Amino acid sequence: MRDVATEAESREVQISKEELARKLAEDPSLQVVNVLEPKSYHLGFIRGSKRIPLSELERRAGELHKDREVIVYCASHECHASRDAAKKLEALGFRVRAYEGGIKEWKEAGLPVEAEAHAA
Repeated sequence: MRDVATEAESREVQISKEELARKLAEDPSLQVVNVLEPKSYHLGFIRGSKRIPLSELERRAGELHKDREVIVYCASHECHASRDAAKKLEALGFRVRAYEGGIKEWKEAGLPVEAEAHAA
């Protein structure tokens, strides 16, 4: 059974689709990272997000700026990659939050996406 402190900590590192959409509207250069492996790129990407697979995250963390918040996401609530990525980046000294609804929830809400061929 999870304790209350663990659940509170988990909520603090999460971000909702509404808050993420607002932040992106205010700052299009927000560091948003898709941490899915390339085999899942067909799902699409949140517009403007970087592609850094979870398996490469520690090696490629230098591509991110530690002085700015990082938002990580994966496929959906059933996918744990965003949570794992947030933990890894936090351990490396980043301010990070996980958007656990992932690309599935984002697309279902009709929010801006990019197809694989056009993603950065």
